[in-house]
Amino acid sequence: MISQNLLDYLNEQLQRGVSESEIRLSLSKNGWLPTDIDAAFNSRFQPQSSTVSQVPSPMSREEAIEAVKKMGKFKASWTLFKQSLHILQQDKEIVFFPILSSVILMVVGILFSVGLFATGVFEAEGENTEITNQTLFYGVLFIYYIISYFILTYFRVGLTAVVYERINGRDINFKEGMNRAKQIAGKIFVWSIITATVGIVLRITSDKSRLLGKITASLLGAAWGIVTVFIAPTLLLDNVSVWQSIKNSGSVFKKTWGETLIMNISFSLVTLIAFFGTIVLFGVLALTSASLGLGAIVLIIIFILLVFALIAISVISTSLSEIFKVALYSYARFGIVAEGFSPELIIGAVKEVKK
Repeated sequence: MISQNLLDYLNEQLQRGVSESEIRLSLSKNGWLPTDIDAAFNSRFQPQSSTVSQVPSPMSREEAIEAVKKMGKFKASWTLFKQSLHILQQDKEIVFFPILSSVILMVVGILFSVGLFATGVFEAEGENTEITNQTLFYGVLFIYYIISYFILTYFRVGLTAVVYERINGRDINFKEGMNRAKQIAGKIFVWSIITATVGIVLRITSDKSRLLGKITASLLGAAWGIVTVFIAPTLLLDNVSVWQSIKNSGSVFKKTWGETLIMNISFSLVTLIAFFGTIVLFGVLALTSASLGLGAIVLIIIFILLVFALIAISVISTSLSEIFKVALYSYARFGIVAEGFSPELIIGAVKEVKK
């Protein structure tokens, strides 16, 4: 149950510039229940607050849905895309998270691949040797999954911290985002073990099954990805166990599944168009270069620039998708309309808001 002392402490910490996630973590360590912490924050977030854009009271969800209908789904999706892009322009360091995680994951993947080939698991013959090699292969793959999911989630949590502060009117840098992830590294590691276990079970099921089993494993994998799509915000912002974080992620997706899928499709479509347009553009440049006889060096430079352009598109697309997830999660869990987003687009996207 919230008290005036709790509210006074909350206001004092916020005025000192302490972040919401740090306050939540401190209160949780001192025995406060997550429901009481949520209630305290929700009671503090008033419309006149300069740091939080509260849901406008005159607008109900029905009115928001009607406003979105008048706007049209395509225009609404494009508006959300532009608003997510505006957040990215305000905090350009957001792109460092997917860039660094991708580079580290690439290095880890290369090291594990070289290690597997060095052990000779793909060359040895014989029934007993094959069984031993399969056990070794899946064991190494399981470790690779744990490390990969840890790296991926760690950087996503850091990105979530930066975005969450930005959409609530505050600003933290890349280093602080990484520090927030460091504070819950233990939870991220437990999550990595859980999702790696799911991944290796589905991989073994797929490898050992016929077509129907492979399809089933793929569908189960897709379902797991959908349920845990909001795992980074839940791990960072909800002071609960990892299992409860998974449940919370699934709960938020259930509330927002329509808009989440539509926006994911929209982001993917824009990304595909950008990919295709970039490939065509550099293809024209390559053909022009060849027809003019500019030589192999120019073609190599064009190819390198193409690779960097495609990587940049992928990084921006990933960043925008994560920004939108945090905005949806912020409203679905805490009833806070993210600063920089149209209220009707956020309110209309969530079926039920936590009170």
